[in-house]
Amino acid sequence: MKTPQQRKEASIHILKQHIIPYIDWLPVIESVEEIEARTAEHIAKRAIACLWVIQVACDLDNQKYDDETQEFVFDVLSRMQVLDELTDKEKAILNRDVSQQDVINMVWKYEAYWVLLWALGIVDALNYPESIVDCDFAIQAVTSVESFDEFMQKVQLRDMEEILDQADLIYRYDWACVDARLKQQAAPAGLNASVVMERHAALNWLIQRDGDWDHPDVST
Repeated sequence: MKTPQQRKEASIHILKQHIIPYIDWLPVIESVEEIEARTAEHIAKRAIACLWVIQVACDLDNQKYDDETQEFVFDVLSRMQVLDELTDKEKAILNRDVSQQDVINMVWKYEAYWVLLWALGIVDALNYPESIVDCDFAIQAVTSVESFDEFMQKVQLRDMEEILDQADLIYRYDWACVDARLKQQAAPAGLNASVVMERHAALNWLIQRDGDWDHPDVST
């Protein structure tokens, strides 16, 4: 089991490999002992709700979300036992009470949702955050099942140590992206700053029991 300091040092080693700027005084993150882990069921329901709302956002972006589609999506969310999991922003998307920027922001949630699939053991690895997710795989992970129980049969929740390793690393990636933006520079080493931010949001949600999916902690 790593200490927070050992985890920080391992992350900095990776940053050095990619020639990504870092600062020694950026704090450590939580230890395993400080985490009140979310259950696999809670993460799975968040993932399912998120994916379906992202699909609605994509339909809205393409002017393809009508009353019939809305009814279909609500039926699916009910069948998958996730209606009660919807956040305020997700409800607004489903009810078409949003701006175009809200729609765009929700489409970017693909990247946060991908982290949830990884935490659930459905995605094998979180690759270097330079490109967007495999949307086809991301969609099929949820749309290929008929029930919540069937989805849970795919799930093998990752160890919190592994989740914390990624949470620490993305924290430092995000600092580098924010630092570059403040200097009016491109994100370093090919990092996609939007992908990094969404992953940071999801990983912090996973390790912070009071984390708010709609208003994530992505402070650096």
